[in-house]
Amino acid sequence: MALLAASAIGVILATRATFAAEVAGCQVEIGAAGAMGAAAVVEAAGGSAVHAANAAAIALQNSMGSVCDLVGGMVEIPCHTRNAVAASSAFVCADLVVGGYINPIPLDETIDAVYAVGRMMPSELLCTSKGGLAITPSALRLVRTPR
Repeated sequence: MALLAASAIGVILATRATFAAEVAGCQVEIGAAGAMGAAAVVEAAGGSAVHAANAAAIALQNSMGSVCDLVGGMVEIPCHTRNAVAASSAFVCADLVVGGYINPIPLDETIDAVYAVGRMMPSELLCTSKGGLAITPSALRLVRTPR
């Protein structure tokens, strides 16, 4: 049932927006994973569908604005740590709503807002490795030079 709850959130996200960080930044990849995870945790904890949708909304709201800034153009840095944080955040979001927190912005409006923000991001922040962490001196030192 937890997988079904996560899948339902994924279907809503895919229908209303996108999962492509190339289109709307990490907020729609990492944020979507966190939102789906939050819904799954709520289901596993015995919460309602409304709780699951609200936990998903909160998870997505808290990833809003996340850029996709792949170091070296590879899905590794900072992706793996962002996914870990989204997974841990899913538990916090589930705890919030199951514990009685009332989420003021519903999931559908959150998805629409996140997608709109993502579409406003400059291309340098959308999987091009031309902005954010990808262009820091340390990141550039990690990139191998082409042969």
